[in-house]
Amino acid sequence: MQRRDLLLGLAASPLVARAQAAYPDLKPVRIVVPGVPGTAGDMIARLMADEFRKALGGTFIIDNRPGATGRIGVEYAAKAPADGYTLLQTSSGTHSAGPWLVARPNFDVIKDFTHIARVVTVPFILVVHPDVPARTAQEFVAYARRNKDVSFGYGSATAHVAGAAVAAASGFTALAVPYKGQPAALTDLVGGRVHYMMADPSVALPHAKAGRLRALAISTPERSAMLPELPTLRESGLPELDTEVWIGIGGPAGIPPEIVGKLNRTLEQMNGNPEMQAKMRSIGFESTVNSSSAHAAFVQRQLDAWGRSIRELEIPTE
Repeated sequence: MQRRDLLLGLAASPLVARAQAAYPDLKPVRIVVPGVPGTAGDMIARLMADEFRKALGGTFIIDNRPGATGRIGVEYAAKAPADGYTLLQTSSGTHSAGPWLVARPNFDVIKDFTHIARVVTVPFILVVHPDVPARTAQEFVAYARRNKDVSFGYGSATAHVAGAAVAAASGFTALAVPYKGQPAALTDLVGGRVHYMMADPSVALPHAKAGRLRALAISTPERSAMLPELPTLRESGLPELDTEVWIGIGGPAGIPPEIVGKLNRTLEQMNGNPEMQAKMRSIGFESTVNSSSAHAAFVQRQLDAWGRSIRELEIPTE
């Protein structure tokens, strides 16, 4: 009888009640964003946090940890407990291109992470400063070939590779200038301190619409429904990028499958919402949620594809 009373008392204790709380009720969930506020990844992380709060309850907060082209935030998340209360905004910058640009990365993008879902794919837009005498991508290439001091800014590993790919494919040399994030790089492009960028629509379009930048081409295979007037790279005489720019959600390796399932199902519901689809397109994203198993395979394929591109371009490691 005494043993039964003891067990009942333990079951009623606050510690056991907290341990038995359904996810995500135990404590706030931290979504680590390895970039500054205002970037494409940050925008998507905030949209995901809103959807998780609506569907699952609990508290989801954004934790921006920029620096080292995303590695600071990624390393922090990789070492966190695998209880689902630390998530990570993943991307092609941190998990496809980034590992190839560092001589000794401190994490394995496959083994050290739980890959929950790809959320969106993101095209690049070739944008130039208005003082560059070019109204088309062909005119920009001709200008760049005539000049010896052409430069491009980048705030992510993928933008670095894409900017270098444009130069290599077009037969001109360009100085790559790194920044902490795309907003900072675009500030210098608007200020005329670099000549061009391969930028996310979400951060580049407001400047282009205001006349502070000129958009010349988009990296999608076909013209985009959100920018039907903008020609593709292929239409502009430039080769298409054979890699995908994507943003997803993950966390440290070993997150319980039931938590992964909850998060993935929430994102699938978001993907099926026409209102959310329209919202994504309005800020330059294409919603492309996949299953956790499909996403893990996708991450591996994209890691290999970006590695091939980086080797072919002979981009040096840090």
